[in-house]
Amino acid sequence: MDKIALACGKAKSTLYHYFKSKEEVFEEVVRMEVRNLRLIVKSNVDEVKTVKEKMNAYFITFQQEVVNKINLYRIIKSEIDGNCANPLGLGVNKRKINNHTKFFDFEKDYLTRILEDGFDCGEFTKIEREDIPWFSETLIAAFLGITGYSIKKNTEEYREKLQKTSNILLNQIFS
Repeated sequence: MDKIALACGKAKSTLYHYFKSKEEVFEEVVRMEVRNLRLIVKSNVDEVKTVKEKMNAYFITFQQEVVNKINLYRIIKSEIDGNCANPLGLGVNKRKINNHTKFFDFEKDYLTRILEDGFDCGEFTKIEREDIPWFSETLIAAFLGITGYSIKKNTEEYREKLQKTSNILLNQIFS
């Protein structure tokens, strides 16, 4: 808290006026980073026209931005998993698990909207409309697993393979 106060040019007591603890500061930083991630992803998704292009933009942009924030991801993952190797000494509580659930649900709902738009315009017809939320949930679960793996393999070669994987997967879904 001393370092944060110094960086802000404020007294530590001023920080405690706005935040009750270092955990609250951490949670606000995470919220801010997630908002920034979503803004970048949404911007890239909005730039393309077809549902297939939107899914590709979502997949690739999300991956790249999370990898760019690799240290934040590791801290978040240790918080969610409750690992003992917790550099901030923050414990996992129900609020943090709920935040993770909200994050997952938001991403699932975002993909659901993209796919429902695709269904409505005839671009996505592989499954019934009522199955789209379930399919989105499956995609986001797989996608988050791939995101974790991509962080471990953070190389240019892997990013190229990620693009190829996205193309193969999306070609199957949208053929």
